[in-house]
Amino acid sequence: MDDRPSGCSRRALTGLGVVVLGVFGCVIVMFLGLDAACYSAMTRKIPIYPEARVTMERHNFLRAFGMGETVIVLDTDAPSSEVRDWYGRTVAANYRNAQMNRDPFWFMASAQWSVTTAEDGSGSQIVLSGVCGG
Repeated sequence: MDDRPSGCSRRALTGLGVVVLGVFGCVIVMFLGLDAACYSAMTRKIPIYPEARVTMERHNFLRAFGMGETVIVLDTDAPSSEVRDWYGRTVAANYRNAQMNRDPFWFMASAQWSVTTAEDGSGSQIVLSGVCGG
């Protein structure tokens, strides 16, 4: 009654499996690429101050500065005015470079930094926060 060859359903199932694996592979590559683009933009928008110590780090996706939200608190012995000047110069230079190079990924991340005097009165506390790809 059934004139179909016996291997037909196995071939269809194999083909469906290949298509499903291909779709999942494309989605994974897309997420990893977006995460890398976010990391590149965020590390230029809110770089870590040289020789600062990380006291708190929180992120909600694969890694800090990648896709999702990132909050990092740093401590340094440098005075807050010096740290603010460094962030102002560094982030402004990174912004100018992104503008000159027409970097399409620069604007996909939203980031901000804040520098205050440390609670003990010596040094500075730096708060870096950003969101990307969300």
